[in-house]
Amino acid sequence: MSCCYYRQPMTYLDPMDTSSPEFPMHDTEDEEAGPSMKSNEEEGPSCLVCGRIANTGHHYGVTACLGCKTFFRRVVLQKNSPKCKYKNQCKLEKTENAKRLCRSCRYQKCLNVGMTEDALHPCRDVIGRRARQPSSDSSPISSPPSISPQLSICKMMSLCEGDYELLQTITDTDTDIRTRTAHILGEPLNEEGHQIHFYSPPPDYSNVSVNHGIGPSLKVDIILLKEWVSRIPGYPELSERFQEHLMSRFCLRYTVIEHGLFTAQMPYHKNVWFLSDRTCLVSEFEDLPKEIKCHLTPKVIKEQKLLAPFTEMLIHDVADPLRKLKPDSVEIASVKTLMLLKPTCLKVVEGDYLATQNDLKIINEVRNRVLSGLFSHYVKKGLDPEALPIRISEILELTGGVETCANRALEEMHLLRVFNLSAFDQYSEGVIFGLWRDY
Repeated sequence: MSCCYYRQPMTYLDPMDTSSPEFPMHDTEDEEAGPSMKSNEEEGPSCLVCGRIANTGHHYGVTACLGCKTFFRRVVLQKNSPKCKYKNQCKLEKTENAKRLCRSCRYQKCLNVGMTEDALHPCRDVIGRRARQPSSDSSPISSPPSISPQLSICKMMSLCEGDYELLQTITDTDTDIRTRTAHILGEPLNEEGHQIHFYSPPPDYSNVSVNHGIGPSLKVDIILLKEWVSRIPGYPELSERFQEHLMSRFCLRYTVIEHGLFTAQMPYHKNVWFLSDRTCLVSEFEDLPKEIKCHLTPKVIKEQKLLAPFTEMLIHDVADPLRKLKPDSVEIASVKTLMLLKPTCLKVVEGDYLATQNDLKIINEVRNRVLSGLFSHYVKKGLDPEALPIRISEILELTGGVETCANRALEEMHLLRVFNLSAFDQYSEGVIFGLWRDY
């Protein structure tokens, strides 16, 4: 038994002709949107672009069917810029094939009815295959998908310039204080006398000694800390008692970060933590550089063994992550500000709260603006939108290690003070062990 197939002749559909064709054409947008029923069988809002009722919803600011939504997204993201061959006179009416008549006129009608490109999301609305970085490893982990540069997030969303400028002001303050700290501690000016974003110690162990008095090593940092916090936006508007609480709580976090930065820029050694005055703490006493080993007297070794577990914690939780992440000055300023302005509302003996409602409102507003400014900083640097949230989370993870080490540092300071192993000047002692600090 033989079978024969009848092939329909190909027909040309005139864009100016609004009559329904005899043979319906295949709609690729409808295929992406999923199957739909005939319009005369549906009830509900009609698409403002093509007039169809099936599969309509609110897309990109207007009521539209899934087919027109897909069409609009494709044109915007692929930068097709379709051109009309009929002087933009094509008619879009409610017919089975109205959407296929002219891409240019259909796109223009999308805009006319109120569809907006700003409603597209740079990550969610990517279509087609994503470009992959070339790699010898075929594993999907080694070649993650990346967003096309054409989908720059700068164009897809507006940046908060005011928040970015606020964070730049904080960064300038942090840089200025660090520069002065380094000069007070004997670090020479660079060739042009410019401010330094980070410490620039000589890349060797020259003039390094083992620390046997934490108090004096913290003195310069704590003296300049008061000026640092007073220049942070919002801090001067806080109640005086809450200011004292925040500064006392923050002081050891501040010194841990600063000495961690110094350690990260010194030659690497897994058992040595450096302070910014070029003294150091040692966790293990084997395989030390000779420049450090020569300072290990029996008394110094006894003191260092007492602090060895704490030293190991500092290296593992602070110095190593700083070496790995290599944060820039804006990221460090962000971390320090977020740690200073940590919301807390602890009660004091009389039953009052340390922080007023206005205090909490101020610090939460500044914290939000710092995070917004950090986001804008990454966008301006051109960071891949897919890598941006990962980078922010990695930077904020630094606060966990700093918090843990600062809390441990307070206990170590108490220990040193009780056993007269280190002396603290009156001002430093008042800040570190202050009345309003948070244990």
